Amino acid sequence: MFQKFKLFLSSTRFKTTIWYSTLFLVLELLLGIFIYLYLYDNLMDNLDIALKTQAKGILRLVMEKHMDIDNFVPDSIYTDPADLVWDVIYNEVASNLRNNYIQINFKNKIVYKSANLNEDTLSFKDKKEPMNLFYFTDTTLSQKPIRCVQLAGNNYKIFVAFPIQHVTQTLNSLAHIFILLAPIFFIISILGGALISAKSLSRIDAIIKKTEEITALNLDEKIIGEKYSDEYGRLVKKMNEMISRIKTSIDYMNQFSISAAHELKTPLTILRGETEIALKSPKLPEEYIEVLKSNYEETLRLTKIIDNLFFISKIDHSLIDIKKEKINLDEYLQNTVNNLKIIGVEKNISLVADSRTNSNVEIDKELMTQALSNLIDNAIKYGEENNVVTLKGDIFDYNRIKISVLNKGEGIPQESVSKIFDRFYRVESSRNRKTGGVGLGLSVVKAIVTWHNAEIYAKSIPNGITEFYILLPKAA
Repeated sequence: MFQKFKLFLSSTRFKTTIWYSTLFLVLELLLGIFIYLYLYDNLMDNLDIALKTQAKGILRLVMEKHMDIDNFVPDSIYTDPADLVWDVIYNEVASNLRNNYIQINFKNKIVYKSANLNEDTLSFKDKKEPMNLFYFTDTTLSQKPIRCVQLAGNNYKIFVAFPIQHVTQTLNSLAHIFILLAPIFFIISILGGALISAKSLSRIDAIIKKTEEITALNLDEKIIGEKYSDEYGRLVKKMNEMISRIKTSIDYMNQFSISAAHELKTPLTILRGETEIALKSPKLPEEYIEVLKSNYEETLRLTKIIDNLFFISKIDHSLIDIKKEKINLDEYLQNTVNNLKIIGVEKNISLVADSRTNSNVEIDKELMTQALSNLIDNAIKYGEENNVVTLKGDIFDYNRIKISVLNKGEGIPQESVSKIFDRFYRVESSRNRKTGGVGLGLSVVKAIVTWHNAEIYAKSIPNGITEFYILLPKAA
């Protein structure tokens, strides 16, 4: 149980949910702070506008009435100047009797102040501007700072103030609501994150399940979902490509193992059979010599097969260390012919060089000589007796050199030309002990040519000329 819980905590689904919820909570917090600051700034701006508007309205009214405060005489209607001023400004301040503090001075004498000021008075700030906004603190009026606007004109000084406590109370109420809703939003975000991660990762579960079902026995099966163009679709596509590569590699390994076992079995069987025959009954010295010669030929065949297998294995694992050098093509081909002439003596086949390119190529001489030796050996092996095998050099195009090996013989069937460079592939006519092909020589040639960033092709006319040619980059 603990292991399952631990596995769940380390899962992408859980981490995605936590990240989603945390991000949602952070965004919610930032949004709340932004709304709080925005409302505070907006409310304070509106308060300033309201205070200025009311102060201007009061000043306008008292100036329009042309009240004679200096020569005021009580009568049956107005017992003191405050009654007169109140009557004038009533319509302007009636809607704010509860919250606004209003005071009117005339020639530095208070002629009116709102009842909520009690015994307090507002002091004028000596400034050059006719209108000023400022904060002041008076704990008898409010526990919070009070915002005040003062406006001067025609011996009047108008004070209109408002405690910002009412603004902060509104914002605090909003903050309390936000704090109460935050846990609810967080829970919703967790549930939403869990739902989204479960939905989005469900395809991963399907991919994992299908991957677990695929073994070396059913590599033909594909993971479903490749048709989608999102990340999961691309992942499935790459995994299917990987499975195809694995299948190709396993098929090749199986084919390689079967073919190698078959090719090694034939010479070993011959060696065993001839040795057993030689041991069963006494023979003349000449007969023993023939048996030894035959065994020697099979030993050489085994050695060649093993060398080719070892070389192919090094190629497959990128263990070939290629060392290129710039050489003259004409001289190189002539030297190659001189060194290999002897292999055509048995069939009276002449090996000649035909190259007058006066060009240079960059090659690994040892590897390229091995490739040309295989081609020439095949040309002599499958060529007609008393004939000629030609190693030719030509200019193919502006950037490439062509090296050809030509012979006359039975030729290669057209249906086999495209397959002869495959490993262990042999044309039916070559499947005999005399020619001794194992289907590795041309694949070795192809590998060497490819390592030189070159190309190799074959052309054959039945009972006519067969040509293998290599296209090499021309050296600068």
